[in-house]
Amino acid sequence: MSEQIQTPKSSYKKLFSNTIIFAIGQFSSKILVLLLVPIYTYAMKEAELGITDVIIQIANWLVPVVSLSVAEAITRYGLDKEYDKTSVFTIGNIANICGLILLGIIIPLVSGTSFVHKFIDNYSLLLYIYVATSSLKLLYSYFVRALDMVRLYAFCSIFTTFSTLIFTVLFLIVFKIGVTGYLLAIIISDFASIIFLIFAAKLWRFINLKKLDKSLAKQMLNYCIPLIPAQLLWLITNSSDSFLTTYYLGKARNGILSTSYKIPNIVSTIYMIFGMAWNMSAITEKDSGEQEQFYTNVFDSNQSVLYIVSAFILLLVTPITNIWIGPSFRESINYAPILIFATIFTCYVTFFGTIYSVAQKSVRSLVTSFIAGVINVLINITLIPVIGIYAAAISTLAAYLTVFIIRAADTQKYQHFDLGIKKLVTNCILLALMMLANYIGRIYIKYTLLIILFMIVFLLNYKCLFKVAKTVLPEKVLRFLPFIK
Repeated sequence: MSEQIQTPKSSYKKLFSNTIIFAIGQFSSKILVLLLVPIYTYAMKEAELGITDVIIQIANWLVPVVSLSVAEAITRYGLDKEYDKTSVFTIGNIANICGLILLGIIIPLVSGTSFVHKFIDNYSLLLYIYVATSSLKLLYSYFVRALDMVRLYAFCSIFTTFSTLIFTVLFLIVFKIGVTGYLLAIIISDFASIIFLIFAAKLWRFINLKKLDKSLAKQMLNYCIPLIPAQLLWLITNSSDSFLTTYYLGKARNGILSTSYKIPNIVSTIYMIFGMAWNMSAITEKDSGEQEQFYTNVFDSNQSVLYIVSAFILLLVTPITNIWIGPSFRESINYAPILIFATIFTCYVTFFGTIYSVAQKSVRSLVTSFIAGVINVLINITLIPVIGIYAAAISTLAAYLTVFIIRAADTQKYQHFDLGIKKLVTNCILLALMMLANYIGRIYIKYTLLIILFMIVFLLNYKCLFKVAKTVLPEKVLRFLPFIK
């Protein structure tokens, strides 16, 4: 019976089932997040949005350091049946609390310095609370996933975003408290989510100091500590754009750059839905004996989804910006096409990162992240003073494209599978042409080219999606879908 459970078809169905559940939670919540963008861009000034972006970037840097990136270990070891979940969760909480205590000592000492004050103004207390609630929510939500309570995880995503929407409207539209309101909306929503998860999953059952396994703690720390600089380097890659744009061009220009990422984030959000389910399947299927074919098929379908979604966004990026983004921020259309194209490689880098996670090769993740950080920072320092915000978009594309190539080759040592190079190169060339077509001034030529290129991308990839549907959908459903052959 156990052999039947591990058949490839059941693996795909499990992956598909989890993807659908995450999609319900993430898609519903992200739709609400999209509604926040007009609120931000209409209710806040460029400089306010710029400083808020910098504070959140700093918080994102602090979370992996404070928490020792233990949430990643929670997923890796919590999903693995070889390890006791109570021990895993207890170790995760202790690591996180110790880090928050240390941060509480350090922040008052550095917040008064002129260098730190330049970036965070008088928001050091809010920054600390933001880091505390964010790191604990990350830990608890990852553990809920490790318990295979994916429906609860998805529902919590919806709950969090509804809370964020309500408090954002309250603080930015009603009370009009700008940066403070933006941060408080996220903090309160994260705190409410923590309380919700504790009671909904009865997480207190999994904290037991008597089950503190020192050997497991050492193993988890050996796994997650190399991920701290790796995550920091990725964050540097992502946020050096913001910091160096602020440094060279000012907070208002960084507000424009921050808005430029909003539309590309649609692509990464859609991938993230699949990515969470993929991370779980890659770990739980690591001993199934069908890994090579499983990885090949999953990567193939992953490519098709990314190409079609990215092509669709590139087709409509200008009208979406004009409708969705406030007038003061519409210059972001100049940089969004490059960032949309870069997001494809961002998603691939994440995909290959899961292979490092399964193989427990976190040092390899660190090395490749370092390469991305160096490329990104060097291009920003060199080109931002010359070509402005375009440099930030170009540096992101260059960094992720380079690391994608490195990881695609390197991960084959740990998990061999067919990358579909011909399909990959063909589609990337077509999407690069769509990116460039967005910079054509004549609207009729521009949209003629974009529509033709989109149709080619769709025709090259839609059959793969039908093949996936045949694998995972029940026969009863397929009878009503005769076009899927």
